[in-house]
Amino acid sequence: MALVAGALQRKVFLKWGFETIYPNLYVVLVGPSGKCRKGTAMGIGRDIFKQIGLPLISESITREGLIRRMKNSVATYQLPDGSIKFHCSVMCMSPELTVFLRKGDIGFLADLTDWYDSNDEWTYETKNAGTDQIEGMCFTLLGATAADWLQSILPSEAIGGGFTSRILFIVEENKRQTVTLPTMTKEELHLRQLLIHDLEQISIMTGPFELDDAAMKAYDHWYTVQEAKIKSNTPPISDPKFAGYCDRRATHVRKLSIIISASRRDSRIITEDDFNTAVRMLVQAEQKMPGVFSAVGDSPYSALLDKVLKFLQAVGSCSRADLMTRFYRDMDTRALEAVETILSHMKVIRIEVNPETREIYYHFTGKR
Repeated sequence: MALVAGALQRKVFLKWGFETIYPNLYVVLVGPSGKCRKGTAMGIGRDIFKQIGLPLISESITREGLIRRMKNSVATYQLPDGSIKFHCSVMCMSPELTVFLRKGDIGFLADLTDWYDSNDEWTYETKNAGTDQIEGMCFTLLGATAADWLQSILPSEAIGGGFTSRILFIVEENKRQTVTLPTMTKEELHLRQLLIHDLEQISIMTGPFELDDAAMKAYDHWYTVQEAKIKSNTPPISDPKFAGYCDRRATHVRKLSIIISASRRDSRIITEDDFNTAVRMLVQAEQKMPGVFSAVGDSPYSALLDKVLKFLQAVGSCSRADLMTRFYRDMDTRALEAVETILSHMKVIRIEVNPETREIYYHFTGKR
């Protein structure tokens, strides 16, 4: 979806009341370092995207350099009505997102938040070189990081706020499968060429998208139900750190609907199936999104709780001695008792005492 968003650039859009929705996305793959092959997945996408010759930015670039690259990427396109438009569309792929974001750069986070809306005009004032004005901005981001690194680089005020609410976090803890001797079959090589061809065709699409009558009806029902859930304090993600994301969820669905339609046909019509597919994809991703900020909180035990919970989820059961041996560098007996109490009250673990040895055991309940 991120590659298709990058290929569409700012040349297609969806008129939505007073708004204009563009298909750019911010997608971040999240998983333990060296375990989920985030960089491998992105490498496949980068090689495919390079084949179509569109502006692609790496992570090792300064804020000023990125703005300059975006300004210099100016191009024109023609709408179906014959009018000519300017746009500055770029895609950034960052296998190490923390390098791209740079710790403590609040100004850059503010820029990224602003760029998501693909402003008609955006002005950057420099200290010595005057101003840079970008016309028809469109920025798509595909990044990857480990959850603990993301939490260390983002200031607390950015978590759950404007910037993170614009990101689709794709979270995994493990690889889907182990491949000892990776090879490319003839069928896969042929499929790769077909994907490159499709992406080239997608990149030349221009003009407005529209929802057909069935899609409009499906969207109306879905949006009504979603708003009712938010008002009744039962949002799709209960974690308060995703409140901003839930409020922006409809925008994510509309962007994904454009992308899915473009990936299937040239008509620029969003069907009911396109819309339903967008919702299903979002719901699937949301199942694991809370794991992104699970270790973030005001409690002094937030990070420790997350580590212990993930460990118990992986092993199922263990003794208190085993747990203390595993985490003796992170907690003392006071912290252990606090973790026991909190997890027990959350009903995510069951505590059992062996009547003969008096050894304490923890059993993960699967209710996380």
